Amino acid sequence: MNPAAKYAILDLDGTLLPGHTSRHYLRVLVDDGTCDRQAGLSCLEAIDRFAAADKAPPGLTEEIYRLYALAMKGASVEQARFAAQKTWRASRGKLFSFVPDLLSLLRASGRRIHLLSGNHDFPVQEAAIDLGLSGGHGAVVEVADGRFTGRLLSAPGAAGGKLAFVRCLAEAAGFDAENSLAIGNSASDAEVFSCVGKAVAFEPDAELRRLSAGQPWHLADRRTILGVCARLAGHSVAA
Repeated sequence: MNPAAKYAILDLDGTLLPGHTSRHYLRVLVDDGTCDRQAGLSCLEAIDRFAAADKAPPGLTEEIYRLYALAMKGASVEQARFAAQKTWRASRGKLFSFVPDLLSLLRASGRRIHLLSGNHDFPVQEAAIDLGLSGGHGAVVEVADGRFTGRLLSAPGAAGGKLAFVRCLAEAAGFDAENSLAIGNSASDAEVFSCVGKAVAFEPDAELRRLSAGQPWHLADRRTILGVCARLAGHSVAA
């Protein structure tokens, strides 16, 4: 039997780059006429409210996903992928300067690197492919006959969404929880932190900082992240 795999599970927005990739993607979808314009604009407005809040009001995350799924209903997969490619081409130049060294460090430690983001799935997949990662997962809307049905299948940014994905990953591929590592900046990442032996709260928002109190999680910023992860990866390699 193959040994369980060590993973590095990384958030995208606020962790590898600043800003909201989901907003850029929705803007491209609306401007290209790919999605329902009114639902897309409503989703953008909800994303702006989310970004402006210290803590998301109850139900706002779920509303963003509902509007996103509604906006995508009837849109073609081909058009959505094209919009995702445009989005990532515009976003990749914003990656924090430490990202190439961080990915090299994690690869050298023998970990499979996976993006797990509350963003829409196609831009997350584009990022994972471009960065040479083992996979990427974001919000998924059902597809039938090459078009989106409007039915939301996966919402990683909603309560329980990231935890559900890690559990599926463990069931499908084996998961060395003790030696796996996670990096994120928001409260939804705490669900992943609870599943791994090594967790790094990167420039955490107020809610994740609150949740970190009393936890064996490490705090880091863009100046210290490489040192923190090198120590954690080194401990694992030495073991």
